[in-house]
Amino acid sequence: MGVEVVIEEFRKLLELIKLEYDNSEKKVVLLKDVQKLVLPGQIFENLRRGTTLIVSKWAASKLYEAGIVEYGDKVVDLKNLIQLEWKEKNNPGELQELPRYFYLMIREDADKLDQNIKNIIVDVISLRLNKILGFASKRIDASLVENLTREETLLYEIIRGLIDEWLRFISPIGGAR
Repeated sequence: MGVEVVIEEFRKLLELIKLEYDNSEKKVVLLKDVQKLVLPGQIFENLRRGTTLIVSKWAASKLYEAGIVEYGDKVVDLKNLIQLEWKEKNNPGELQELPRYFYLMIREDADKLDQNIKNIIVDVISLRLNKILGFASKRIDASLVENLTREETLLYEIIRGLIDEWLRFISPIGGAR
C-alpha cells in the first residue's frame, strides 16, 4: 500500500464534501418582484424585490442564471479578502471564521476572479494550511480547533491521524507525549 491509496481515499472524501455542498442551501436576494415562485417542496407568492430567500444551491444557480436573484452570501469581495488576509497573518494562533464551504465557493467563481484576488486567496490558503499543520503537529483534538471549513476539517483529521500513527510507529514509548 502506497501513498497513492491514501491520496485516492482522500480524493473520494473530498468528493463527498462537494456532493454535500452541491446539496446545501444558499441565500439569495430577489432582483425583481415575483408573483409566484415554485420550487420542489416550496411555493413562494407575492415576493418583493430585495426579499431574501434560502433555497437549495441548485435552485439558486438556476434562478441566478435566469437573472431573478443575486447571491446573498458573496465570498469574493476584495475588501473582505484583504481583511481576511491581514487577520490570518496577524493572528498566528487562530483561524479566522469562513463560510462552511469557502474553498468550493471560491472554486465556483475562479474564472471570474482577477489575478490580484487570486493571489490574495492563495496567500490565505497558505496561511491557513500552515496553521492547520501546526495544530496537527501539536496533536490538538479536531473539536478544539475553531473555524475550520468543511474541507479543512477533513484535511486536519487525516493529517492528525497520519501524525498519530507515525508517532506510534517511531516513538520508543508508543507515541505518548
